[in-house]
Amino acid sequence: MPRELEAKFAVESLSAVRTALQGQGAVLRKECRFERNAVFDTPGRDLKARGDLLRLRQTDKTVLTWKRPSDKPVPAGVKAMDEVETVVGDFEAMREVLHGLGYEEALWYEKCREQWVLGQALVCLDLLPFGEFVEIEGDPAMIARAADCLGLDMAKACALTYHDLFRAHLAELGLPPQDSFIFTEKQKAALQNACPIPD
Repeated sequence: MPRELEAKFAVESLSAVRTALQGQGAVLRKECRFERNAVFDTPGRDLKARGDLLRLRQTDKTVLTWKRPSDKPVPAGVKAMDEVETVVGDFEAMREVLHGLGYEEALWYEKCREQWVLGQALVCLDLLPFGEFVEIEGDPAMIARAADCLGLDMAKACALTYHDLFRAHLAELGLPPQDSFIFTEKQKAALQNACPIPD
């Protein structure tokens, strides 16, 4: 099973990171695109209890992904997951299949993602409803090298999921916990030029 290694960094400005990427000769792999994600689980949240993720993602295509924690050690700040994913033909049809198998939507989330290649690392610029983040994928040495090139501190790298980061964000604001995070209509209107949102 393929293994995914990644580290997240909270940043003040994705624009500044984009400028740094250009200055380092990084190659734009995918322009900014809007993602709509549904995370599925059993009614008893058995997948979450195991640390597994079953996700259906809609962008310009629909992708079904299953992830589980990897048992191989990694450096602090790096998250390791075993991952299998495949493109499926229809978002709503796949939802119905998952419902038929006993799964339900545990949460929804949205983000805008732009992908760059820097050396052998994949650098994702992620705009979420609650903040701006850089996610770097590759082996630990590649992640550290790319972070250094971009002026990001590995001591501040985070291995948490965006769901965990969102809950921490709410806690800092003194707000009650919730799992789903989606853009408001006002946010979507502001995003439309930079990151077109499909109907």
